[in-house]
Amino acid sequence: MRLRLKGVYQSHKKLATGRLKTYYILRGYGALNPVPGDEAEDFYPGSPAFMRSYNAAIKTPSQTRTVGTLQAIIDGYMKSTAFTSLAPRTKRDYEQHLATIAKAKLTEKSPAFSTYPLELLDDPKIRRRLLDWRDRRAESSPRQADAIFGVLRIILEWARDRGMISNNHATRPKKVYKVDRSEKIWLSADLEAFRKVASPEMRLALELALWTGQRQGDLLKLGWSSYNDGRISFRQGKRNRKVDMPVPAALRALLDAVPRSAETILTKSNGKSWGQIHFQHHWRKATLDAGLDGLHFHDIRGTSCTMLADAGCTPSEIAAMLGWTIRTVNDMLDRYQALTAIQSNSAVAKLESRQESTR
Repeated sequence: MRLRLKGVYQSHKKLATGRLKTYYILRGYGALNPVPGDEAEDFYPGSPAFMRSYNAAIKTPSQTRTVGTLQAIIDGYMKSTAFTSLAPRTKRDYEQHLATIAKAKLTEKSPAFSTYPLELLDDPKIRRRLLDWRDRRAESSPRQADAIFGVLRIILEWARDRGMISNNHATRPKKVYKVDRSEKIWLSADLEAFRKVASPEMRLALELALWTGQRQGDLLKLGWSSYNDGRISFRQGKRNRKVDMPVPAALRALLDAVPRSAETILTKSNGKSWGQIHFQHHWRKATLDAGLDGLHFHDIRGTSCTMLADAGCTPSEIAAMLGWTIRTVNDMLDRYQALTAIQSNSAVAKLESRQESTR
């Protein structure tokens, strides 16, 4: 006799031997297995061995029912150094994404994703469900959908490395959010146009971004304590990378002339530190006044990278100065360097010089 028990569903998996094995999963608990002594008995819904396992499971305290489920992976990851060592901002983002993952429903009638047993996560069929779920989220926010799926990939890889699952079926997805800013760069004319109309506070922000290549969030938090003996030294908020760079003479002259009215280098006209939203509002107004609608603060990073390369710096030197990876530098140069024409002009000049010398 087979019964339909509430909260029990099946998962089928083909073993290496070719035999199809059926797993029985209790929602909120995980896989049901014969209790010790019942291994030799038939095990299916309604059988004595199954009912003993089922009754033992439903009597298990709720706080221990996460064993063998996705929630166990989430809990373990959040206690690991892989999570606790993240930068505060990144940690907050991950916490929000993990909460979304835990309560997600991969299909309309499925239970919360956090209750999925590890056996089901190992089933190759789960990948299609995961991608379909991401694509549904992408209908309202493609970028957010990619970010959440990226965190899912990270925690499943963490679990795979520790033998909790055998496969990570969230690995290497094609992103749904695509943006092409390959032609968005602050050229010399753009920089001059901004300098002409911007307030002193915005001009200082521009120069600090241009000469350091750092993110807006790091620059707004950058304190005078990080500027000593002609060097800027601090840790980046997103990647926790150490930046230790000499300050170019042009930027050093600006910094030395700025009144130190607050702990941070960048301040409002009243001498107080910026809030990020308030800063973005003023920055947006300055770019519009300069006729630069479409250029973002973040695009200055590509300008900084290209400027250093045009000056003859190697990717390794640029990475060391800006606190980037060499891969990031190369990606930036691939997108931006051709726009300045300096490198192509130099290449043609060298070619012509070579031809002249061989005549």
